[in-house]
Amino acid sequence: EDRTYLRVPNSWRPIDTTELGAAIGLDPTVDANAQGFWLAAYDAAADPSTAHLLGPHSADPAVFVGVQDIPPEYRGQVSLDLMRDFFGRPVSEMGRQRAAANPASPFSGFGLISDEVLTPGDGIRGVHSVYQYRIQGGPAQVFDQTLYVNDDASKLFMLYVRCSAQCYDQRQQEIASVVSSFTVRENP
Repeated sequence: EDRTYLRVPNSWRPIDTTELGAAIGLDPTVDANAQGFWLAAYDAAADPSTAHLLGPHSADPAVFVGVQDIPPEYRGQVSLDLMRDFFGRPVSEMGRQRAAANPASPFSGFGLISDEVLTPGDGIRGVHSVYQYRIQGGPAQVFDQTLYVNDDASKLFMLYVRCSAQCYDQRQQEIASVVSSFTVRENP
């Protein structure tokens, strides 16, 4: 309905959306669409798990795609830096400064691989960031995320891929194919 598309390899398996919704704070007793959220996720691992998206370590690629309605009172707050930091990992300069000042932060070893402002037209704008973190002192993880917002900031379109740094090096072409397939078309 929100004209958001993604192509994943046939071998990647779907992650249960009810489990995923609960893990990101949605009410599991209410349909995600009724909560203003459309989501889907896939995992390259043989046993798909929400932990591969949200846990401290993922050896195989996992991908999340979603569309979230933004309530009118928050629409003026959607900035490129908010989109960079949206998934709870501080990517923006300000976000990294706040995390560094927090002794309880689980993130260390930040490395920015790329950061690009996206202006494809068709009523959307956004940011594509690829970065590395260690979570809770674990092995380095690479995160590849793209977020778009429409012109009136009423919808946020999200793509998030992650796996270990070693996995990312080995499967970079496969991941790049998934990321490049992410398409958002603003409703006419």
